[in-house]
Amino acid sequence: MSDGPFADPEIPDGERTHYRGLVDGHPAGEGWLAIEATAEAYVERAEIHLAEGVSSVLELRFARRRGTVLAESYRLESFDGEKPVAREEGWFRNVRALGWGGEVRPYPRNLTPLLGCALALRGLEFEADTRHEFAAWLANTLTWELEAHVEHRETASVPAGELDAWLVQVRPRFEALGGTVDRLVGALIPPFRLHFGAEAPHRLLRFSFPTGPFPWNPRGVIEATRL
Repeated sequence: MSDGPFADPEIPDGERTHYRGLVDGHPAGEGWLAIEATAEAYVERAEIHLAEGVSSVLELRFARRRGTVLAESYRLESFDGEKPVAREEGWFRNVRALGWGGEVRPYPRNLTPLLGCALALRGLEFEADTRHEFAAWLANTLTWELEAHVEHRETASVPAGELDAWLVQVRPRFEALGGTVDRLVGALIPPFRLHFGAEAPHRLLRFSFPTGPFPWNPRGVIEATRL
């Protein structure tokens, strides 16, 4: 089990992937994700276009340090047509923030915003049955511990093709509340399922996720349409 910062996945500058979104098998939106790479940092940019003119624009920066990546900053803006709806921003390095238990402390080095998983998890150790604990930034200064489990290689069937991939399952951790609670919640909340390309730099090919907290909620899927 690893819980340190994510390894640098060595993503080339200018990489761009196009995706589509489905909910319960029905089209829900489309978008793209692009990576700008320099020796000092990655900048992840994305645009998401949903039904009826609803959209979001993402800019997320990771520092590159000694073979690892560290989340630096995040901005997500959402729109209804041309009208702004919401803006989220966060800064994560060389700052302290209010955490669980009322403690003021720095963010952990293994932190990533949820939308940064498309980049950060590409730095996993892609070998069968390996695990990595990390902290997900949810909003404001709220974080939660997650576990990524690299399960096995299989074929990912996406519009971009039939591609060799690693299956990774991600679930929240509740061990601080007790092992029984952790197992109970794990049985109730379906995991996030991600497929990353088998070959480095392990591009995200497919992301399947629960649209709600209960097993009967339909799953959403984001899958690559063009690499």
